[in-house]
Amino acid sequence: MLSWIYPLRVVQAILSLATIGLTAYEIASLYDKWSYSNIIYYMLFNGCWTTGIAIPYLGLAPIAFPRFSHEIAIPLMELLTGGLWLSGWIALAATIPSPGACQYSSCHALQALIVVGAIQWATFVVTNTFAIIDLKNSRRNARNHRDDSSPEMAAANDNTTTTTTADADAAV
Repeated sequence: MLSWIYPLRVVQAILSLATIGLTAYEIASLYDKWSYSNIIYYMLFNGCWTTGIAIPYLGLAPIAFPRFSHEIAIPLMELLTGGLWLSGWIALAATIPSPGACQYSSCHALQALIVVGAIQWATFVVTNTFAIIDLKNSRRNARNHRDDSSPEMAAANDNTTTTTTADADAAV
């Protein structure tokens, strides 16, 4: 495992907690239409999903289930979580008012939420990339290992060993 993955997971957890805090602030401000927006609840879900499910699994699965997690589950969890963050911050960015029309603190919290969501998505792009590279390498190593241990290779190795033994006996 790469040494910088766990510190990046801590950063992802902090960004998720910041998302939960910003969305909670937005929901608590009952004086605007954003307090009841589905996008805000979606971003709250992203923060809770990442903090409660994705980060613990992505941090503990390589230790508890090393073979299965690297081959299938970690890349899928990375892609799913990255896709959730991408769709969340883009949906929020497409619907808030322009920066010039944003004059109240609730709107500034939305802008901060977009930035946090975009940074969170970028961190998952980085970890996605390495999860997919790890998946390709593990598949290639497994294929090479199977090729070396195939019956044809074993028979070829036995013939070489037999010939070498017969040559050694003839030389004596």
